[in-house]
Amino acid sequence: MKVTKELLEKRSAKYSSRPVIPYLRKHVDPEIDIWVLAEEGEHHSRGRKLTTAIMSLVRAGKTEPLQEYEATLNIQHLLDDGGKDWFHHMKRVVSSSVLMAGFGIHCPTGHEPELKTFLDILAELAYLGTPTASITNFFPSLDSIPGPMPWRTRAQSFRKRTDAMYEKLVDDAVTGKASGINTWAAFFASKDKPEGDQRRLAAIETTMISLLTFVLACIRYPDWVVTAQREIDNAVGTDRLPTFKDRPFLPYVEAIVRETLRWRPALRLGVPHRSTADDIIEHQGEQYFIPKDSIILVVTWAIEHDQSYFEDHDRFMPERFLDSEGKLKPEYATSAFGLGRRTCPGIPFAERSLWISIATMLWTFNVRPSREIDPKTGVPFQYDDSDAAFNGDITNMPLKFPAVFEPRSLQRVEVARREWAEREKNLNILMPTLNDS
Repeated sequence: MKVTKELLEKRSAKYSSRPVIPYLRKHVDPEIDIWVLAEEGEHHSRGRKLTTAIMSLVRAGKTEPLQEYEATLNIQHLLDDGGKDWFHHMKRVVSSSVLMAGFGIHCPTGHEPELKTFLDILAELAYLGTPTASITNFFPSLDSIPGPMPWRTRAQSFRKRTDAMYEKLVDDAVTGKASGINTWAAFFASKDKPEGDQRRLAAIETTMISLLTFVLACIRYPDWVVTAQREIDNAVGTDRLPTFKDRPFLPYVEAIVRETLRWRPALRLGVPHRSTADDIIEHQGEQYFIPKDSIILVVTWAIEHDQSYFEDHDRFMPERFLDSEGKLKPEYATSAFGLGRRTCPGIPFAERSLWISIATMLWTFNVRPSREIDPKTGVPFQYDDSDAAFNGDITNMPLKFPAVFEPRSLQRVEVARREWAEREKNLNILMPTLNDS
């Protein structure tokens, strides 16, 4: 972490650009709408400035009513089926929160066409932005072949579908047709062109995968759950669900969020950086020359599992982020959302979504392993947190596994149902606005 922070933070002026991926720049995103993947320059600066302005409003609590609403709805879904479709519920709560704040689109079931299209496009973009997406990244001369080559056809289809989706979402948000609230897309449109800068509103993948990983940690290392529930019960009681007002009094839950991001990072590798000048770095008494235009890869997994920083690194231990008095340690750094100037600006929203979802689930449920028979083996499902239990893709998502969400008491079920009934009928009041007042 020390060398990484030295290069990407202290020397950020030299290491904040992105490498140009020919296929992405020429065919997938020729207008540079996806500013988080753009090189240093006007597009990146404008996009980051606008997103930072929005996140300042998130820090002020403007989106917290929405995130509490979605977390409470998530509890209802888990109560309804006991966690039978919990994988789907975790994806829904994260995605619906972003679509609601971004465009005013609420997805109560997770089966809405808008949500499916949105997630499909995000997944395809994650692939198209990699060097292996097209042979033309390795042999640029092939791009001189005329006609409808496969890589051109795929990129054209992607752009057409993406433009159509965002045009509808932004139009609905700007005209207030979606739900009548002042959304992020409307905010972007009032400040600058709306076509591109809102296309990466928050760390959807990181948050989604982290919630799935949290459930795996509950099953693989259940000892810490009792400590977390004791803290929540002492601060919140049994007559209401946790809210963001409880956050200052729940340091252990905060530590769970940090440990979830560390234990199994959503991305094994960060998005590449590019150096814009020659440089020399000293490490362990040796000097290393870094030429201009070098590609800098951040190995997130290695940083978050560095044994010199994290004792017993492969174990889920939230208390590693607490001091002897149970208070959060001030010296906290994570590479889960990137580093330096390229740190994901959506961190405030993502961390809030994680925190409220985790707090409400721990208040309501005991998460248990399922006794289901694994159809692949014919024996009860064996829980695993090794590499084999994850998809091994660009993102580090757990493979689907069963889990039982057992209510801690009938009283808690009644409280959760009652609070949902109140939030549901006051939907318009609870939804956020981005007014500065």
